[in-house]
Amino acid sequence: MFKKNLQVSDLGEKKLIERIVEKSKDFEFNSNKYLNSYIGDDAALIDFNNNLTNEKNYLVATTDLLIQKHHFPLQMSFFQMGWKAVTVNVSDIAAMGAKPVGILISLAIPPNLALESFEKMIDGILEACNYYKIPLIGGDTNEDDEIIISGTALGKVEQSLAKKKYGFKIGDKLAITGQLGLAALGFELLKEENKEIIEKSIENKKISSNLVDLSIDAALNPKARLNEGIILSKIASSVTDITDGLASELYELFDANKNFNRNNNLGIRVYEDKIANEPLFEEMYDLSKILNKDIFDLIFHIGEDFELLFTFNNDNENSIIDELSKKLNFIIIGEINNHNKVEIEYCDGKVQKLSSKGYEHLSND
Repeated sequence: MFKKNLQVSDLGEKKLIERIVEKSKDFEFNSNKYLNSYIGDDAALIDFNNNLTNEKNYLVATTDLLIQKHHFPLQMSFFQMGWKAVTVNVSDIAAMGAKPVGILISLAIPPNLALESFEKMIDGILEACNYYKIPLIGGDTNEDDEIIISGTALGKVEQSLAKKKYGFKIGDKLAITGQLGLAALGFELLKEENKEIIEKSIENKKISSNLVDLSIDAALNPKARLNEGIILSKIASSVTDITDGLASELYELFDANKNFNRNNNLGIRVYEDKIANEPLFEEMYDLSKILNKDIFDLIFHIGEDFELLFTFNNDNENSIIDELSKKLNFIIIGEINNHNKVEIEYCDGKVQKLSSKGYEHLSND
């Protein structure tokens, strides 16, 4: 135990690292068969050799940097900060169809941060690692004026199953693994200026408290679609995670095909009415109106959903849909065509090019 008024500066870097190492012992990370080191070593040793099966694997590596003022709402707890730092990295591993091997977390923290807050953040990191079954294998700590968390996740995938943002062809179906827009609604609900109108709307039964809770939970407690990614590795022709808004991720697929695929005439069409058929859409539409927001704008141009966007071969559409339906929830929202652009077909049948604007770092737009 520790005194509640202690700050991280009272312990220093080495003592803080010792606390992280000690806490990690409560989780069964040492059973990971790929690791030949422990969290306190200078670096992690990872062995992918499989002489029995001659299995050929890719090492999958990804990194994400989270800065307090940009990525953590004021209402987000220290535990939730730690959880999110792991989730954003695991989401990238999921998009590649990989299984997690380990994660490194580096922290920059103010010296006057309460030790209790630091420990809650570490608890969030470790609980997320436990949830995704990804060992915490190292990291670093440093000092800064605000909290910065940098994660680097490592994964493993058979070379034949690795998923990329390209690989689709004309006729492939476009789908998502779950409801889009909940997190965006959640961030709007967290704004202080919306508190009174939401309370009145719940009281007058214009919206359900359940939807409000679901939306806020999606914003503060995101979940990466790791199991879905592993399932899709055997079925999908391309995959990416939806972190910066649906429109932005559609253009990620489109641009990846332009850069890496030989067929440069491929285009993407997404259908507004397909998205409007999502289970919670009608309630979400009503809530967005109360918040004076356009639900489609939130879905297409605000991120943080952490669902997977994927394509799959249309040659055996019914059998693939049957197989997918047994293993995961998904919604078909579009298809691949030869129009050489990303377009949206509205509910009234009108078709136009989709704006690519999503959330982008280092942008004034």
